Amino acid sequence: MNKEYIVRKSSQITLNITDGKVDSFREIDESNSTVRVYEEGKIGVAGGLGEVDMDKLEAQAIEKLASGIPYNSTLNAGVKKQIINDKPVVEKEKILSVAKRVAKKVATACPRFLVNGKVRLTENSGSYSNSAETELAFKNSNLSIFFQVKDKDSSNIADAYYGTSVGRYGKSVEDKIVSDVKALHDNFFTEPVVLPDGEYPVILEPYDICGHIFKDFIAEYYVSGGSLFSGKAGTKIFNEKLSISVDRNPKTNRSAAFYDGEGEIAKNYRAPLIEKGVLKNILNCKNSASMFNLPLSKTAGGAYDGVPGLEVAGLYAESTAPNLKALLGDKKAIWIAISSGGDITTEGVIGMPVMLAFLVEKGEIKGRVANFNASGNVFEMLGEGFIGVSKENIMSASESEMIVVNMKLING
Repeated sequence: MNKEYIVRKSSQITLNITDGKVDSFREIDESNSTVRVYEEGKIGVAGGLGEVDMDKLEAQAIEKLASGIPYNSTLNAGVKKQIINDKPVVEKEKILSVAKRVAKKVATACPRFLVNGKVRLTENSGSYSNSAETELAFKNSNLSIFFQVKDKDSSNIADAYYGTSVGRYGKSVEDKIVSDVKALHDNFFTEPVVLPDGEYPVILEPYDICGHIFKDFIAEYYVSGGSLFSGKAGTKIFNEKLSISVDRNPKTNRSAAFYDGEGEIAKNYRAPLIEKGVLKNILNCKNSASMFNLPLSKTAGGAYDGVPGLEVAGLYAESTAPNLKALLGDKKAIWIAISSGGDITTEGVIGMPVMLAFLVEKGEIKGRVANFNASGNVFEMLGEGFIGVSKENIMSASESEMIVVNMKLING
C-alpha cells in the first residue's frame, strides 16, 4: 500500500484601509492535513482542519478504500528537499505602522481619490512525505498591498485598482507604490482620448490572456477534441519567442510550495505550458496522465479532503525585453487596466470590453483612453501579433511580467 502525507499552514495578518486610514486588523492562522492511500488502482483520502492526529487520518483513508474510487498513481521516490525562508517580508510588530504610513502617503499624493484597500502579510509553509521515502518542505512569506480607489465625485464603487505582492519591503518599494498610484490618479483625471478603430499594441498581464484559454490546456478537454489545441501537443502553435509556465518557483511565486499536490517537482520549479511557441504540456494529475497516456505535467492540486485534481499555482512568462520602453521603442501602446467580462469563441477569438485603459509612450503612462472593445484571435495575438514580454511591469512596484500583443480596438 502506498501512502502520502501532506500538511499545509498559512498565517495572515490583514489590515483594512478605509478613506486612507487603517480601521481594522485581523489575524488568521489556518492549517489542514491530508492522508492518501493507494492500493490496487484505488484511492482513499482523509483530511482534517487544524492540528490533527495523522495516524487517525491514515486509518480513515484506509477505510475509504472500500468506496472503490479508481486512481492510478506512482509515488515520487527518494527525494529529500527543503526550501525554507524564515525571514518575513516585514516583522509582524511593524506591519501596522507600515500599513498606516503607506495608506497615508497614497491618500496625500492622490487628493481626488477615495483610497480603500488592504495590506496583508502572509506566511505559508507545508510538507509532503510518502511511503517511498520522499520528504519535502517549504516556507515563505509575501506582503500584498491592494488599493481600490475611486473619484471622490463618482457614484461608482471603484474606478481603478492597484495591487502588488512583494518579497522585500523598504523605503524604495514604498516610494514606488506611492508613485504608481499617483500615476494612476494623475492620468485618470485627464480627458480620455478617443482612438480610431484599428490595430494597436496592447499591454496585458499574462492571466488576462491565459485566463481565457486555461480550459484548453486541461487533459479532459484536450482528449475530447473540445480544446483549441486538441491534437497539437508537441507542435508549434504560437510565436517562437513565447514561453509560459505554471509557476512554483519561490523567487517569483512566494505563495506556493515548490512541489505540486502529488509531490512532483518541475524543472526550475516551473511546468511549461508553451515553450518557444510549442505546446509543451497538457494539464493533468497522475490519474489523468495515466488514463490518457500523457506526459505528467506536474501541476496537481486539489482540496485537502479530496482526490488530486489540477492547480495552476501561478503563471510565469519568460521575458523578451527588460522593460516596456525597450520592447516598444517609440511605438504608442494601450495598457488595459480593467476589462469587464469578456469571452472566447470556439475559433479562439477573444472579446474584451475595456472599462479603463491608458495610453503608454516610451514605457510611461501618458493619459487615458476612452472605453472601447478589444478583440483578437488568440493564435494571431500570440503568433504574428505577439510583440514580446516585458520583465518589468508598468507599475514599478509590481514584480510580474507584462505581455504585449496586437489587438483590434473597436469603439462603442
